[in-house]
Amino acid sequence: MNKIEITKAPIFTSPNPMTFICTKKPDGTTNLATLAFWNFASTAPGKIMFSLNKGAYSLELLENNKEVVLVLPGAGLTGALIGCGTTSGREKDKVAEQGIPMQNIEGTEICIPEESRLAIHATVSATVDADDHVIHVCNVNNVYANDDVDAVFGWKGYAEIALAQKQ
Repeated sequence: MNKIEITKAPIFTSPNPMTFICTKKPDGTTNLATLAFWNFASTAPGKIMFSLNKGAYSLELLENNKEVVLVLPGAGLTGALIGCGTTSGREKDKVAEQGIPMQNIEGTEICIPEESRLAIHATVSATVDADDHVIHVCNVNNVYANDDVDAVFGWKGYAEIALAQKQ
């Protein structure tokens, strides 16, 4: 074993699912942000957890509205993952800018990309300060899946985005 920095650890856990976090903006539209740090916290009852950078607009939106939809997008949204992960939705509509077709799901007003493999609708139940991030623990409300969509994954510590392949 060799000692490494924590920033290098995601290289050793690849592939990791690429994810959008969908939140509701004050005007009712959906904000999309690319999210790397998330996981299942429990399945009985269903809980997920994710971490947002303290400067993230999505963090501000979640402070006002505790509702979120975590989405695993399809391969056709690879470019949008990069675009939504490198800009803020505070002053722009990333959905329109990226030309992402959206759909409604039952139980929420938050829309999600049409090309989604998995969507987890959840409500924030607790937050934890994690220095430069805030960890959110959420109760899962509903889960939706589409077997016809292939999800994309972050490889080499999120340096590359590609489909997963069985070895």
